[in-house]
Amino acid sequence: MASWTSAPSPAAERGIVHRGGSGDLFDLVRGEVGPNLRPFAQHLWEVRWDRRGGPPRTSQTIPFPAVNLTVEAGTPGEVRHGHPLPAALLHGVVTRTFRITLGGAGRASGITFRPGGWAAWSGQDAGRLTDRVVPAGPVLGVLGADRLTDAVLAAGDPSARHTALREVLERHAPEPDADYLRLRDLVDRMRDDPSLVRVEQLPALVGWSPRTLQRHFRARVGVSAKWVLARFRLQEAAVELERDPAVNLAELSARLGWHDQAHFTNDFRRMLGTTPARYAAAARR
Repeated sequence: MASWTSAPSPAAERGIVHRGGSGDLFDLVRGEVGPNLRPFAQHLWEVRWDRRGGPPRTSQTIPFPAVNLTVEAGTPGEVRHGHPLPAALLHGVVTRTFRITLGGAGRASGITFRPGGWAAWSGQDAGRLTDRVVPAGPVLGVLGADRLTDAVLAAGDPSARHTALREVLERHAPEPDADYLRLRDLVDRMRDDPSLVRVEQLPALVGWSPRTLQRHFRARVGVSAKWVLARFRLQEAAVELERDPAVNLAELSARLGWHDQAHFTNDFRRMLGTTPARYAAAARR
């Protein structure tokens, strides 16, 4: 049985842009993936919204370097992520911020794989999915995807919907290979250790040559190790700017590994479309 928790109260949350300003936009619940999928997947989740009677609004995230499998529900025939609903979809790693405009009523039930976990579970090259959203049928099999979609849509609550997701994925539960486990542990450390700010620090931690490191990241995660490191540090920067809009930007950029504040500002703007100063000012409001 999944253990369900509500999303944090509207406050800074890693990966969610201006959570304090979007707390009334959607409801988010997360659940555990269970022991068979735990080596490969991070959590189950469901997002629900109801904008009927109000204008559409845009949600924005700085996604983790992970593949997601979703079952999307909404108005029949509605197009979401370029695909008519309802649909079972695979979302590759998103290299920029993820934006979606939410209107009407709808929901998405999904599972977030660990970085590299999708490739380890499926045996497929994650790089082929990067910045793409594709139907899940070719991977799960058309009948498998159809059964998954029907079972999730027929379920009456988040727990039942995620039971349906989990049961389909558990039918294929390979033994995680040693290289994937080394990669998974390294990515966890990259996420959690703020002293890791340069890709040159990584090969010694995992015992791979720089070339082998990059090969595993490209094929298994879908992006480069340098990109993953920068993404984690940008997520940290956004959270800190929301929690403390008065933080010294020069000190923040140096602490998170940028050569100078100008480089930090440029990278932040490329990712979020705004400068750190303007992002902090929006957090004050």
